This record gives sequence, C-alpha cells and structure tokens, in this order.
Amino acid sequence: MKAWKLPLSSAIFAISVGAYAVEPEGIVLDSGITLLPSVELSVSDDDNVYLQPEATQEGSTITRLRPALGVQADLGQTQVRLGYVAEKGTYSSDDNDNYTDQTIAAGADFEMTSRHQLNLSALLKDAHDARGASTATLQGAGVLSTDPDEYDETTMAADFIYGSASAFLNLTTGLKRYEKEYSNNFSDGTRDRDHVKTTLSAQAAFDVSSATDILVDVSSTNIEYNNDSAIADNREGSLVKALVGANYDLSGKVTGSAKVGVSQRSFDESDIDSDSALSWEINLTWSPRTYSTFTVFTAQAANETSGPGNYIDSNYSMASWKHEFSEYFSLTADVSLAKDTYYNDTSDREDDTLSYGLTGTYSPTTSLDVKASVKQADRDSTVDNLDYEQQVITLGVALAI
Repeated sequence: MKAWKLPLSSAIFAISVGAYAVEPEGIVLDSGITLLPSVELSVSDDDNVYLQPEATQEGSTITRLRPALGVQADLGQTQVRLGYVAEKGTYSSDDNDNYTDQTIAAGADFEMTSRHQLNLSALLKDAHDARGASTATLQGAGVLSTDPDEYDETTMAADFIYGSASAFLNLTTGLKRYEKEYSNNFSDGTRDRDHVKTTLSAQAAFDVSSATDILVDVSSTNIEYNNDSAIADNREGSLVKALVGANYDLSGKVTGSAKVGVSQRSFDESDIDSDSALSWEINLTWSPRTYSTFTVFTAQAANETSGPGNYIDSNYSMASWKHEFSEYFSLTADVSLAKDTYYNDTSDREDDTLSYGLTGTYSPTTSLDVKASVKQADRDSTVDNLDYEQQVITLGVALAI
C-alpha cells in the first residue's frame, strides 16, 4: 500500500530542511528510528521591509537562524513522524520587528489491511505576520502597528483511504480542523481575524491507464469566527468546492495533475449574497532532461481577509525552471502572478502582484547547500497608496545530517 498512500514524510521533511535542496541521510538509531537534524542561516537585504509605497518605504537587513529536527520511525505497518523547527529573525532597522517562530508537526500512517489505511496528522505553529504584511495596517500607507501580529495556528487532520496500488478505484475521505488565533494588537482588529475552519472532503481516483487516473474531488468547509462583532459575523459561512480532472505520468518526463470545477462561498448573514467562482488546481512538471525541469502551477482559492471585504477570491499562477549545470551547481528562475479580489469591499479593491527571481545553489555535498538569490515583487492595487515595489537579496547556507 505504500505506493498509493498519502505520505506524511514530505511535510516532515519540508519542516526539517526548509526550502533547500539538501538530502540528509539522517542518524539511524535502533528500532527503526531515524533523526534528521538540520540548521539554516540566511542574511537578506530587503529594500521595502514594510511593503509601502516608494515615498514611505524603508529597508532593513534581516538575519534568520533556523534549527530543526525531524524524527521518523518505521514500525512495519505503522509509520510515525515528528518535526520541530524554530526560526529566529533579527532586523537591523528596528528591534520591534524581531521574532521567534516555532512549528511542531506530528503524524502517523496506519496500514490496517492491504486495502485500508488511516493517516493522522497535527501541526502547531507559534508564528507572526510581519509589520506591513497585514491587510488591515496597509489601509493607511505608512501606518503600522508597533509590533508584528502574533498568532497561534493549529491544524489537525485525519484521512481514511480505501484501495490499493492495483485497484481501479481508490477512495479517500478526510476530516480537517484549522484554527487561527491572534495574541496581540487587538486595537488593530486582530480579534476579528480569529477563526476556525472544519472541512469534510472526499476524493475518488479511477485508474483508467498505467499513466492516468481520473479524479473527482468534493469538499465542504464550515467557517466560524470567534469574535462577536459585525466585522467577524460578516465573514462567517461556508465554502463548497467540486472539482474533476486527472493526474498523469507520461513516460516520466511529464507529470502532474489538473482539476477544474466550481466553488461557492456562502455567508450566514442573510443580506450577504453567496459568491460562486470557477475553481481549478493545475500543476505540471516537464523534465526534457534529467538535469533540467520546468514547473507550472496555477490555482484558485477562497482566502480569509484580514481587512476589507468578506473574503478574498485569489488566483495564483507560477512558472519555474531549474537547470543543474553540474553535480554541484544549479540555477532556478521563477515568475508568479497573484490576483486578489476582495469580495464586497466598499473600495472594490483588487491587487495584482507580480514576482520574479533568480536563485543559484552550490551543493558541494548532499548535506550542504550554499544559496544566493534575488527576488523582485511589484504590486498594483486599485486602492491608492497600496502599490509597492520590493527587492530582496539573500545569501544563505543549510546543513543537514
């Protein structure tokens, strides 16, 4: 069943080694337990750290230290994984922007029979929104809170899977609960952002050929806000989504999935109309050579707003190209476009954010990466004083055992 299950290892691995390409072997202990320690250090020069218009923008140098530890245990029909990461950020311009974030991930995959599997996972985050990143603070250009918005985030999920690698039908049913709760800057409206999402989902995958599965996805999410205020009440409701599509693997060079359908964001308040939208999730990876990979991703999502409107209708598209010039050096170019429409905003706010960048990675060993990157982001908003340009230059190193 390991060929078709939904693995937790990718999530734990991402937590333990971040966005680098290191491939840790881990420290193998007795009883099938492996430790995956890692550490990252980066220094970034950000010329617009608060995402402000040109007249009020400020720059800063940000140093980030990110130690992490992953643990995985192979217990035969049960796989257990744990991950912990802490990130300390220090700003040269203002000590108030300094932060310490923490993330804990845990999960287990239980292979009960050859056709039945249960996957459980939990994610706990103690994190922050950098000053200027909050939609609410951006409504007045140059008006920032004294400290970053701090919050706790909890995600708990369970997936039951029926099927096998050779079965015509694989069926996955899921239950997920997500909660976000802010702990400061209440005068800036953070209490109105505390919310809980509970999602029921089901996916049917039909094996129509060795290279293609037909997919049918349906999900229903109940959205509740904790604060008893008019702003919070106007955001409560539900999100229903139905998608159909396929995943594919064409000779190993072209892989990915494509799903298209509809989504509907409804609201508990009777005077707020529901909003229906075309929805999609498409990702494509093309590897014409073993050392060269093109990736395309695009999706529509309904996101919660931290300021104007009842919710955000978000469309995101990204394309990247990674080329390995040698065993030790690779170069990645990427470009993305995010379009955010704030539903029922009195200013009819829409934001288009174009981002692009170039990243070079030197890997003298599989456990060590040295990375240099330059990123540019430009936002064009229909609301005055919300346009900005930002350039971030970063040098970093990652070590994983």
